[in-house]
Amino acid sequence: MLPSAITQLPELTDREKEVLVALARGQSNVEIAGSLNLSLGTIKSHLSAIMAKWDARDRVQVLVLAARTGLVRFR
Repeated sequence: MLPSAITQLPELTDREKEVLVALARGQSNVEIAGSLNLSLGTIKSHLSAIMAKWDARDRVQVLVLAARTGLVRFR
């Protein structure tokens, strides 16, 4: 994704946002599943949906895009 297109990322669902925040906290898929009381497969589906919407290659790129748009912050 080009830097100029970052500000125009497709909207995430509320659940995808919850998964994104947990991912930004450094949680693994198993930890995210436990904290949201969802199955591991459901978490993987949400992460895949986020990557598809944002045309991201991997979890790291998802976090970089989210940070650049202000959806998550790192301390």
